[in-house]
Amino acid sequence: MKQHISFRQYRWIDLTILLAVLAVSQYLIHHACTFWYPEQLYVVSPVAAVTALVMMRWNGYAAIHALCGGLLFVALAEGEGRQYLVYGLGNLACLGALVMFPIFGKERIRNDSFLSVSFGVAVQLLMLLGRTAAVAALGFPGEALVGFITTDILSVLFTAFLMWIIRRIEGLFEDQKHYLLRVQAEQQTERGVKH
Repeated sequence: MKQHISFRQYRWIDLTILLAVLAVSQYLIHHACTFWYPEQLYVVSPVAAVTALVMMRWNGYAAIHALCGGLLFVALAEGEGRQYLVYGLGNLACLGALVMFPIFGKERIRNDSFLSVSFGVAVQLLMLLGRTAAVAALGFPGEALVGFITTDILSVLFTAFLMWIIRRIEGLFEDQKHYLLRVQAEQQTERGVKH
């Protein structure tokens, strides 16, 4: 007898797996960069790309990945208390990218390489904007404000590159309710052809 999981269980399994992917990739990238380029002023992070992926799949649940990604980033960099607020809360500004869904439609964003990459870059830039607002609100000095933006500029390019790759993988960069319904319809069509 086949055991079926509910849509809710599927969603939480998927969110957990993507959170693990985010954590492992952030950990590996951080340690690779500090090992090979210990004096490097710039950082590279997969947080925005994974968050954009989760946003496409599950909408606002991406807040979990944006928040956790920011907190993990600071923890790995051995940052101080206020930096957790800057990255954790600042990253939540990326949820503003959700407005692209009703404007363009998820299917169009998914199918158009320019829109897919633009969506990922928008997520990254909104994170930077949110961090900038958090830095200003917490009273960091002006040079810290510039530092928070410029050190993460490579992540914008990295996010664009990852989005270009992610969108090409069948079913990955797709609303999961739509994906499951599409797969179910394809399976029923196959069964109908066989009978």
